[in-house]
Amino acid sequence: MKKFATCLALSVLTFQISAQIDHGGQPHNWNSKIAPQVSFRAMPAVDVAAYQREDAVNDLQKEIPYRFGVNIPTDLDINNNGDWSVLENGDRIWRMGIHAAGAISINFVFDQYILPEGGKVFVYDADRKQLKGSFTNENADHNNSLGVGFVMGENVVIEYHEPAAFAGQGYLHINNVTHGYRSVQGLTEEKSGPFGNSGPCNINVNCPQGDPYGDQIRSVAIIVVNNNGSCTGSLVNTVLQDGTPYFLTANHCLGNVGNWIFYFNHEAPECVGNTGPTSQSVSGATLVASSQESDFGLLLLNNPPPASFNVCYNGWDATDNEASVLSAYGIHHPGGNVKKICFEEDAPYHQSIGSFVNQTWYIDQWELGVTEGGSSGSPLFNQSGRVIGMLSGGAAACAGTVNNGQYDFYGRFGVAWDFGNSASSRLRDWLDPANTGTLVVSNSCSASLIDNDISLGPIQNISTIQCNTDPLPVTLNVFNVGLLPVTSILLDYSINEGDVQTYTWEGTIAPQQAITLEIGTIMPEPGENSIAVYVNTVNGGTDLNTQGNAASLAFIALENAAEVGLFIDLDNYPNETTWQITADTDILYSGGSYTSGDDPVNQSFCLEPNACYEFTIFDSANDGICCGFGQGSYQLTDATGEMLAEGGDFGTSESTSFCLSGISGTSEALGGHLQLYPNPAGDFVMLDTGEVSGNFQRIQIYDAIGKIVWQSRSDIKGTEIFQISTVDFAPGIYIVSVQTDRGNLSGKLFIAR
Repeated sequence: MKKFATCLALSVLTFQISAQIDHGGQPHNWNSKIAPQVSFRAMPAVDVAAYQREDAVNDLQKEIPYRFGVNIPTDLDINNNGDWSVLENGDRIWRMGIHAAGAISINFVFDQYILPEGGKVFVYDADRKQLKGSFTNENADHNNSLGVGFVMGENVVIEYHEPAAFAGQGYLHINNVTHGYRSVQGLTEEKSGPFGNSGPCNINVNCPQGDPYGDQIRSVAIIVVNNNGSCTGSLVNTVLQDGTPYFLTANHCLGNVGNWIFYFNHEAPECVGNTGPTSQSVSGATLVASSQESDFGLLLLNNPPPASFNVCYNGWDATDNEASVLSAYGIHHPGGNVKKICFEEDAPYHQSIGSFVNQTWYIDQWELGVTEGGSSGSPLFNQSGRVIGMLSGGAAACAGTVNNGQYDFYGRFGVAWDFGNSASSRLRDWLDPANTGTLVVSNSCSASLIDNDISLGPIQNISTIQCNTDPLPVTLNVFNVGLLPVTSILLDYSINEGDVQTYTWEGTIAPQQAITLEIGTIMPEPGENSIAVYVNTVNGGTDLNTQGNAASLAFIALENAAEVGLFIDLDNYPNETTWQITADTDILYSGGSYTSGDDPVNQSFCLEPNACYEFTIFDSANDGICCGFGQGSYQLTDATGEMLAEGGDFGTSESTSFCLSGISGTSEALGGHLQLYPNPAGDFVMLDTGEVSGNFQRIQIYDAIGKIVWQSRSDIKGTEIFQISTVDFAPGIYIVSVQTDRGNLSGKLFIAR
């Protein structure tokens, strides 16, 4: 069945943790060795296996919620359920238990929460090891409701203490109990489920990569939505910088925000780990503005986060200037996990998605980290640390310990700023209530906009794998994000961790404008290379905003690689097209799917010569890329232009095997061969060129993606046999490249343990 366009929406993944802001105290006789008598109401049984079968399919789709539990409608109140007791002073105690057989966790909603002065509610487990509360009349939202977070286990007790002077004035009603059937990382021993379930390529915010972004990290919180799922969002500043607790997330996350719970500072304290504090939360909010056009929702929290939470309110940039965004990063809670950070070192750009109209910032792929379900609504920051978008959807995910190279898209803050005809569909009425016309605001924890401030874009036109060691220009964009024109810049830069060099520029860059600078040339060394650039001075003084003041790049240069080029002219449904290049069963390169409006694919790759590969192109609708729904085609060529694979008219997939010979300018050892033994190897391998091939001069070993993992430190002469330790090599396939005094040799090495 052919094809209908869809718009991906990033899912509302699951998450819940500790309590809302409470008011201290303990239930009656809490420290007594004798537990109180409690009547338990049993919840209906949950067919966990059936939900798990659904989850096996649904977890692959970002546009639907990733559940941690089943919402069970109830009708429980203090008049018809539970038991009352009267204390000697006339105060009354009401207790009711809830039993959900087999539940890992229980949470619920008071849809009617009415307490008199002095009334207190506590929630705890049957073993009295977990305590939430007290909750008082101050916890009720404007609808007199309250969502209550997790209690771990299959039994929960609710206790209401009512003062004698207000007897009969309190009322509690529960309309929803959530039976949690997926575990909560850090609160149970089980590791599966919403907490701790994000992919291994995600980066904790307290890793070194997150160090420069502390203010932005403090703004982000995870949201419990619909009582059994989660999104991410962040506090945002106003032009008045008055601390109004506005909270920005995605429109597609919206539901009954009055029962939402917002958890701040849920972070692993170190670079590793998936557990963090769960005690800093705020309950309830009011929706003030939203729009599908840029997928945003702006909420007003019922209570501002207390000073003890140490939060920041994010700055933002509503100019929507595509040229001004040189790089970006996101902070989020993927899969309900602790807070993570991801980086887009290239410039995101405006893109139309599905039925929306020019409302997204498009991320081709993340260089470090990714987003996942549960990251929805999280902020996208430009290189100056100001919000420019809210995560809406995408296909980015982990593929093992690296990302899958796929895209994400964010609703544009600049579109949300002034969209529609009323305050309920735009941001400016709330974030600029005095209508000052201000479009750029700093966060609440940093200095205001400064006179002299520049941002460095990513280093351009150098691929992470270079097929040769030819000289390369070091080029990057410089953007003026300050209030004054920039007339002079001094940059420091270092190549391959060598001596620091300086580059001086003079001219004029107007505010909100950019220029491109070529600051030097790198002569790549075989193997790993690095470039680091830093701002020294702007207009002869210090750039006080250090975000955006550094740019760096690491890449691999190969001496003996073959370059192949791939061109794909996409059909009318590019979202169905993916491809890969493999060696044996290892995927070396892959791409797709694509988005309507994308340019034709035009990429090049480095591959080891004297080896064979397979190119495969896929179409998820089983009708190829030609010719019923567009005249698509593909061509794979070598460096000389010779066709290695081509086509377009196929069904589900089409594969072509091809082999690459030696590189022009090199020669194979006449009649020689390279022997590798044992092969597969364990802790060592012997290299033997034999009498015909000559003596070793240099040895290099590449992994499956062309990275040098071992090379001889100096020329090796006078021997035809050489032993290499492979103890530190991961199992897999490697290419061994050898230079001898008679020519070049290569061979395939297998490591197995």
